[in-house]
Amino acid sequence: MRRVLLAEHRVDFRRQHDGLLAEAYRLGAEPYDGDCIVFVRKDRTQIRVLVGDRYGLYLVSRRFEGGRLRTLLKFAAHPGAKTVSTGELSLLLEGSSFTVHKRAKPWRSGAGRGR
Repeated sequence: MRRVLLAEHRVDFRRQHDGLLAEAYRLGAEPYDGDCIVFVRKDRTQIRVLVGDRYGLYLVSRRFEGGRLRTLLKFAAHPGAKTVSTGELSLLLEGSSFTVHKRAKPWRSGAGRGR
């Protein structure tokens, strides 16, 4: 996966592959190049993940039985997305509640710093 994007607006969950692909392009994502786009249903009872590769497009759906996703995601009025880590995606898919206050910068070797 190149990057994981979490859609911050409401998306019609009656849409299937083509409709969600159009929504992904609207957000500036490129699913066929490895971008993973996560959509949360407005009542927070379902998540859909759209990802593709050179062989095709994959749509994964997770429904939360007996409750709703307890994320602090506030839906925006206009289409937008924020980047999340693969760890945050994992927590989201299992239905965990989390808040990221600050991320540590990734380590880079000294060779890449022009020494």
